[in-house]
Amino acid sequence: MVTPATGDGDALLSELAGSGHASYTSTRRVFRIIDRVSTGGERLTVKALARDLGISVSTCYHLIGILVEEGYIEKLPHRAGFRLGPTVGVLFERSRRSGSTALVEPVLHDLARIAERTAYYAVLSGSDDVVVTHVHSPPDSPPVGVSQGFTGPSHALALGKVLIAAGGSATINRYIEQHELRAFTRRTITDPTKLEAHLKEVRTRGYATDFEEFAKNLYCVAVPVCAERGAVAGAVGLATTATSAADELKRLIRLTRQAAAQISTALRGETRTPAFDGLF
Repeated sequence: MVTPATGDGDALLSELAGSGHASYTSTRRVFRIIDRVSTGGERLTVKALARDLGISVSTCYHLIGILVEEGYIEKLPHRAGFRLGPTVGVLFERSRRSGSTALVEPVLHDLARIAERTAYYAVLSGSDDVVVTHVHSPPDSPPVGVSQGFTGPSHALALGKVLIAAGGSATINRYIEQHELRAFTRRTITDPTKLEAHLKEVRTRGYATDFEEFAKNLYCVAVPVCAERGAVAGAVGLATTATSAADELKRLIRLTRQAAAQISTALRGETRTPAFDGLF
């Protein structure tokens, strides 16, 4: 097996290189295989995957063989199914260290220190799940809430709600139509009509909350981060406990707004970066 650090996937791209529609279709199939493995690979058979992709079993084995060789997926030992391979983790870690990471990390660090709460940055996956890419906790404090790398249901988490809401009616409707609105606690919004109204309210007010909707004793607030031309690049959030007073939640929302504004300004390449009012 090729190690994750070797070639950065060059062998995979080389295998798929060529011209015309056939190469384009093969590339799409490779990414669809990775996506399927990430969302239920432990129950995935090659025959079922080939049927879903509309290709022969032999072609499916060939594509899977490339992905296994390159470390993007792994065959589960002693049973049918697959899981994501080490290359995916390497690429994820690289993406954290490059690009927007240099802008996000220092702001989250300061936000966690000043708010004295765990701070998050998250984006949406291709299937509209929320993906937590950065987590910072206050000095000498354990993290509260979900962990870095967590992928989960957008409807139950403030980070996911604010990202879905930022996409407008089309994104809201798509999420509701394509996702099981699973209940994680008795407070999770599972009624499609109520969730639609809630997300539209989130879009109007510019921030989201979840009060024990994903886990007991977990309160979170989140604000979208906007890049150029109003495109939503991600979301900043803070986590606290259910014992927090109303005034404390207002303070966390204000600090989260300021952190989101800092990152948004930096992403747009503007020189002026808003500071945390009255705290520096």
